[in-house]
Amino acid sequence: MPIRITRTDEVASVLLVAFAAGVYLVSESFPSGVAGTPGPALFPRFIVGTIAGLAALQFVNAVLLEGTAERSVTRDDVVRFIVPAAFLVGYAGLLPVMGFLLTTVGFLAVVMFYSGVRDPRVGPTLAIGISIVLQNVFVGFLRVPLPEGPLGLGDLVTLF
Repeated sequence: MPIRITRTDEVASVLLVAFAAGVYLVSESFPSGVAGTPGPALFPRFIVGTIAGLAALQFVNAVLLEGTAERSVTRDDVVRFIVPAAFLVGYAGLLPVMGFLLTTVGFLAVVMFYSGVRDPRVGPTLAIGISIVLQNVFVGFLRVPLPEGPLGLGDLVTLF
């Protein structure tokens, strides 16, 4: 039995602005840049500023439109939201314990399998390749420290 929800655009806009405000407040604790250069808070603030601006436009558009958006939420819709959200929570929980590389490989492999990638050569290969690229971009290029985990595999795959 689907649940009917009205004013979805307005509610989503308000939630997105609240999320953006929360991320902005969290970024207040990030260190400032050296000698006037942008610090680590610049990118998240830029992203959430863009999200807040687009959410405000969505809100204005929804209010100005004559018809109110109404959506039906089914059980399948809820499952399609909860399962990936649970994957993300599990990923965040395992990250400090298992390290970035192992956790990301496992997370990507599971998400790809859940999304329909069934070829045993494609899913794991992509998961490993993407994880190694991300490890090199963040640790090698951007110099962002990532959790190593018990095996310390990050150093083995970081090329620069």
